[in-house]
Amino acid sequence: HKGWAIEGAIGSKVKIDASYLSPHVNMASRLEAATKQYRVPLLMSEAFFTGLSGHVQSTCRRVDRVMFKGSTDPIQIYHVPGASDWSNNPVSNHSELVAMTSWDEDTENDYRGLIRDAQSKIDSDNEISHRDLYDGLMNAYLDKDWTMCKIYSHLWIKKWPGDRIVVALIEELSRHNFICPDDWQCHKLTEK
Repeated sequence: HKGWAIEGAIGSKVKIDASYLSPHVNMASRLEAATKQYRVPLLMSEAFFTGLSGHVQSTCRRVDRVMFKGSTDPIQIYHVPGASDWSNNPVSNHSELVAMTSWDEDTENDYRGLIRDAQSKIDSDNEISHRDLYDGLMNAYLDKDWTMCKIYSHLWIKKWPGDRIVVALIEELSRHNFICPDDWQCHKLTEK
């Protein structure tokens, strides 16, 4: 995160430490805490992300739109993927995630073209096709089309069973039975 802060000395005559106060320091702390939920080593706020060069931005993944405890406005959060993000080492509950993101025959009929297109992107060796599918997955989630997000997530987690960000997304969607609540704006994170 980036933003202003006030530095001050606190302590006693024997020991003095620096302290930093600001809502931006709190935001950085909350982002650090959120890394545990998303199972990644680093998350970036939208404010930090927009300060990056276009080239560096193109290497980042959008993770979620969240509202942290004590905040009134949702923000986008981002992550710079590493080799472990595209891991083929399945998470311990991989079979359960694949089963819960499967779809019925009606969904198959309604989304046949989309499923075929998404599968061809997954099967491609082209990284741009993979990013395009991931962006489609995130857009479907944020646009409240959780059926489409569920389909994309299913195909994604089968190809990259160790993708911790998509695993966290599936777990969040499953808490709502993959049905977007009418009043949903963003994922609300309650930990400080």
